[in-house]
Amino acid sequence: MAENSVNRLSSRRQTFVDLCEETTGFGEIEFRTFRDLLIRPRVALEHYLIHGPTGGQRYSRPFGFYMGLCGILMFYLFLVGGLKGVIEGWPASLIDPWLARSGKSRDAFIDDAESWMSLVVTPIIAVLNALLAAPLLKWWSGLDWRRSFRSANVLMCVWTVPILFIGPAPQIEGLQLYALLIMWASLFVAFFRMGKGLWFAAWWDGALKSLLLVILLMIASWIGMVPSLYIGLIGGTWSA
Repeated sequence: MAENSVNRLSSRRQTFVDLCEETTGFGEIEFRTFRDLLIRPRVALEHYLIHGPTGGQRYSRPFGFYMGLCGILMFYLFLVGGLKGVIEGWPASLIDPWLARSGKSRDAFIDDAESWMSLVVTPIIAVLNALLAAPLLKWWSGLDWRRSFRSANVLMCVWTVPILFIGPAPQIEGLQLYALLIMWASLFVAFFRMGKGLWFAAWWDGALKSLLLVILLMIASWIGMVPSLYIGLIGGTWSA
């Protein structure tokens, strides 16, 4: 009797997982990846480093999974109206020539530019984060370049997974400061949970290195905004 109950429960679970995979592309491997990155990130990192980019067929490839997480962040941007405020905050001397070239009303141009910018900003910043973090992680760990890039992407995933739970709060007025504090604190926590004995030995060493990493990725965010803005302006000018 108990065995039949277990079998029914397992069958229902598998049906649910199969349905999720069919509708969202998020199946059993992705669920396991998400769970382990959230609960036991150091174990997941060791699997990735020892057994290759899928952790021995256990996990999703970290770069692809990271892009998937960034897709959810892009959806959050869409829910709160995207990046209109960011575009409008740039100097008029930069925006107005593009506006005049587009032949559109200001509102229509900003809407189109924002759509393009929202589409590309998260992937651009995500790639910059991984590219800038990898050399530091290689220096601190002594790993080869291949595993350093892999570990950088795993770190980005571990940083991003808990951020999903705060939803679009970083873009909501009144919640931005608290959300940003949570976001950057999540990077500190991810670095400490994953890196002892690999990227740092003592806690003070880890604190200094994580602070350096936070500053570097803040800079990467600002750098990533520039090409994203210009892609948005080009898209706003030439799109119908």
